[in-house]
This record gives sequence, C-alpha cells and structure tokens, in this order.
Amino acid sequence: MKRISIGLLCISLLAFNGCALKTEEVVEESTVVEETTEVIDETEMVDALISEPSEEIDESIEISTEENEVVAEAVEVIDYDLVKPNETGEVMVIMYHSLGEKNSAYVRTVESFKADLERLYAMDFRAISLQDYVNNNIDVPAGMTPVVFTFDDGHVSNFRMIEKEGEMIVDPDCTVGILEAFYQMHPDFGLEATFFLNGGTPFKQKEYMDYKMNYIVEKGMELGNHSAGHEHLPKLNADQIQKTLGGNIQFIESVVDNYEIKGLALPFGERPKDEYLNSLVTSGTYQGVAYKHNAILKVGWKPEVAAIHKKFNFEAINRVQSGDDDYQLSFYLDNYEKNPSKRFVSDGNPMTVTVPEERSETVDEARLGDMELITY
Repeated sequence: MKRISIGLLCISLLAFNGCALKTEEVVEESTVVEETTEVIDETEMVDALISEPSEEIDESIEISTEENEVVAEAVEVIDYDLVKPNETGEVMVIMYHSLGEKNSAYVRTVESFKADLERLYAMDFRAISLQDYVNNNIDVPAGMTPVVFTFDDGHVSNFRMIEKEGEMIVDPDCTVGILEAFYQMHPDFGLEATFFLNGGTPFKQKEYMDYKMNYIVEKGMELGNHSAGHEHLPKLNADQIQKTLGGNIQFIESVVDNYEIKGLALPFGERPKDEYLNSLVTSGTYQGVAYKHNAILKVGWKPEVAAIHKKFNFEAINRVQSGDDDYQLSFYLDNYEKNPSKRFVSDGNPMTVTVPEERSETVDEARLGDMELITY
C-alpha cells in the first residue's frame, strides 16, 4: 500500500517498512491476511507526475504555478503483517504516587522507578500525554505502544528542589528529575506525565510551589485535579463536591496562567452512586465558574482499551498500579511479553486507525472524525 502526495520544493521518495515486532513473538489467535502490493517503477512515476500533472495526478497532489520544482512527500509505508498494528488494543495508564526507600503498593524506590522506565523503553513503549490518549491523538512510531504516566497527591518526592553549589536545582532523584534525565538519554521516549494535585501546598516546599507548577506545564507535562482535600466523594453533598473539585481547579489555574485543568484522578477511586451527585464529579459549577473533566481516572487495576474502542469510557478510566505484585505493572509487562497481541500497536500515522480485520467491530467509527479506518 503506497501513497504519494506532491508539494513544493524537491522530489523525495521513501519506502519504509516500519518498526517490526520481534519475529520470535507469537500472536495468539491472529489471522494472517495476504496483501498484494503493486510494484511501481519510481523513476517512471516521477517523470509522469512532472510531465503530465493535469489529469493523472491524485487530488491530494498540489502543483505550484509559481515554482518549477515539485515535492513528492512520501508517506510511511509499513508491512502490516510484520508490524501487526492494533490500534484498539490495550493502553496502560500507570498510577504512581511517591518515591521512597522501600517498594510498597503506593511507593516506588528511585532504583525501581528507573528500572520501570528502562524496561518500558526496551519493550517499545513510548510516553504520551493523558490528553492525547483520551483524544485518540496517538503519535508514536509504527510498532510502538503508547503509555501514560500519572502521579497522584503531589508528593515532594515527585518534585523536590535541592541546593547544589549554592544554586537551587531540580533533585535528580525526584520524579521530575528522573523523567527529564531519561528523556535526555532517550528523546524518542517522550517527556509526558500528569501530576494530579490536591489543595494546600502541592509538592511541598511552599516557596517553590508556584515555580514547580509552572515548570511542569512549561516542560509540556500536565497538571490534573485530585480534589482540594482528598475527600471521599460519596460522603459529600452536591455543594461539597463542587467546592472540592471546582475549588481545586480554580486554585491550580490561579497559579498557572492560561492553563485549563481537564483530568481528574478520583480520590480513593470513588464516585457517588446517586445519579445527580455522580454527574457533578464530571462537571459542575463553583462560585459561578464552571468546570468539566474529560478524563476521569480510577485507582486500578488493569490496562484500558484505546480511546477509539467502543468500550472506552472517559468517566471510568482504569489504571495499572506501579509495583511488582500480581495485577501491577511488572505483572502486565510479563503478560505482554507472552501475549503481544493484547497491547496497542501503532501504525505510525496519527491520522489513521489500523486494526486487524477481525477487530474492526471494536472501532467506534463515530469517533474517527477526519481519521481513516484501515483493516488488514
């Protein structure tokens, strides 16, 4: 399958087979579909495009009347049977809390967190933002799998400033410092994470609170809502729910100019059972200012489907807990090594959604928008 579009400067033709998954990995219950590819003499094609641009060129080709040069911009071509894109597969939204001296359900050591990043990178995971995930804007190379990092509660271990040689710097052993260092070593991994904050003094160190919150946004990472006081939402009335959620959003947005809080990590993973009260978790009004969450995250306990999947629900997004026990991060990574067909695998093009033919029914076509659905 090959597409060529014409632009303005020079001619470049590219044939690219994409990033292949390891050949020794066996995909369970997969159906291999043969795909014939027309063999085209590229020299003859280019000559034809230049000499006869009027009727035989596809509508996507643009010819400049002011320039004599023509640009052929090659679109990445992948071997679907080799890469096996599956863009309704599972995506891990990983839930971290703090870094500490000993691993536990909500604490990860510095060494373990660094090891998590190394393993994810080696297994072809690439970081994307929460907002890109929920909006199905998955822009990672072919063969790669997106992963979303989230950190709850605004612990000082997530972002600590320390003094070094008379200067205040980001602690290289805090979450932000570790993520930045890993990004410098592996820029293709991405620098994406969402920090869900409570009211009070996020990340502690009050004198640096404003600096830290703005620093995160300036680096392209995200801030999210975790309520003002980490209350049990089912125990609150309507006014209290809107105050803790809407009030916390107003607090964060007062510190970071021109920033909109969209994501919510549910305190304790809880929502009210009452229909009206539950609706106020998604959207409401506090002190005359409306708020609305477009991504609401639970506490656990498993990977989530892609946002283009028919079963995706932005109001109840599952997360994978960090850790090495059953149904935690290491457990699911081990599982993906044995069953790679479960995970989301990118086709490398954010404007297309590519799935095996047998999984085409999982695609919510109403959410495609300008994207093209491709099956193989």
